[in-house]
Amino acid sequence: MMASLQTETKDRALSKRERSAISLAVADAAAIVLAVTAAHVLRFGHWEGRVSFGGLQTTYWVVSTVLVLTWLIAVAGFGGWVTWPKRLNGPSLLPPIKATVLVIALLAIIALVFEVDLSRAYLAGALPIGLVSLLIVRVVCRVWIGAHRTRGRYLRRALVIGTPKRASDLARVFDESISPVGVSIVATAPVETVGRRKLLLELIAENDVDVIVLTEERAQTNVRQLIWDVEGSGAVVWLSVDVPELAAPRAEFHPIERLPIIEVEPADRSITKRRGKRAFDLVFSFFGLLVALPLIAVCALLIKLDSPGPVFFQQTRIGRDGKEFAIHKLRTMRIGAEREVDDLRDQNEGSGPLFKIKDDPRVTRIGRLLRKTSIDEFPQLWNVLRGEMSLVGPRPPLPSEVAEYDRASLRRLIVKPGMTGLWQVNGRSDLTWEQGVRLDLFYVENWSLGGDLHIMFQTVAVMIRPNGAY
Repeated sequence: MMASLQTETKDRALSKRERSAISLAVADAAAIVLAVTAAHVLRFGHWEGRVSFGGLQTTYWVVSTVLVLTWLIAVAGFGGWVTWPKRLNGPSLLPPIKATVLVIALLAIIALVFEVDLSRAYLAGALPIGLVSLLIVRVVCRVWIGAHRTRGRYLRRALVIGTPKRASDLARVFDESISPVGVSIVATAPVETVGRRKLLLELIAENDVDVIVLTEERAQTNVRQLIWDVEGSGAVVWLSVDVPELAAPRAEFHPIERLPIIEVEPADRSITKRRGKRAFDLVFSFFGLLVALPLIAVCALLIKLDSPGPVFFQQTRIGRDGKEFAIHKLRTMRIGAEREVDDLRDQNEGSGPLFKIKDDPRVTRIGRLLRKTSIDEFPQLWNVLRGEMSLVGPRPPLPSEVAEYDRASLRRLIVKPGMTGLWQVNGRSDLTWEQGVRLDLFYVENWSLGGDLHIMFQTVAVMIRPNGAY
């Protein structure tokens, strides 16, 4: 009975890999054949075209056939047909590029050694069109998988082995990132299950499991025995590392004397990198402020007409290394709103030390629009220009929030707070306290100028379609 369960699961898992690989291979073959055929027809028309090869004469149709076969073999050799479920987001774009470079190198060597005079116009058409076609195939695959993932398809089903808390944490991470991660937790099991092969295989078969995630409680488990136990089930084993702020570029796998080692590079906090970020902030905040000034002036007039009181709002926030500074915003609440916090404490919807109310009665009419569009934060460009904030960084906290920080949360203060950040482009006020801390810590440990630009582009999209802004 158990053997049949193993075989069925194995066949199912293999068919997933085989179907995706065969589909991609067929699409690649069609793309290359069409590209080479188009180049041949454009160059030679219906005339076959002939080429001399080591004293022998042959047609370009033979050359095209050899080129297609060589190209496909090169793509396969570089792992070009490894796609979902092995690659969660779909096929990689690198194998076609590497394969094309290899084909070009082989053609150059053959032309030189055998004195073959291949048509440059023919190759100039076939190679670029073929490469672009291969890349389009992969982009379409990745878009297809991403679109279907929002409807619960193309997900790898996971069995998590570990403590209930760790399994719950992993489930939350996977659910929040279902499109990029492509994993759905369908079952959990305690650590002790590792030693019970029959129960483990039953869980795999009953839940159609693709991935077994072994959490960091490995002191109580025999990883080798687990891998042996699930052999033949078709499920792969993931070893979860409990360092969620660790980005993949900082980790490198090193097998040393057959011992698997993961090397983690220290975070780059060099003065050169910090100066680069400061120059980035100065340029963008200066021009951003020039562009935003007319809009700020219009909003200031609307605020003045909507409710009595000053146009701008200042509040003490905590910056890098725990230094206090005055943050500048357009006023969105009535005068004396801060003194009403205690009276509204029972309506608090914020997580952790955050105080948030979705339909806050203190917010003015124009204030709701300004908050929804994040226009109320434009004056913070002045804080960036002064060096108190950065364009991108962790959320600027209140002193009362910092007073409740634990040791991990305090690491958010080793960089400048930002006008926008991962917290803003991933849901803002809809995030839990733990989720916000995790995103901020990830940024602190892995920030880069390229990453900052990406977050800024995402921020523009969030401003157009706000989520969690209130």
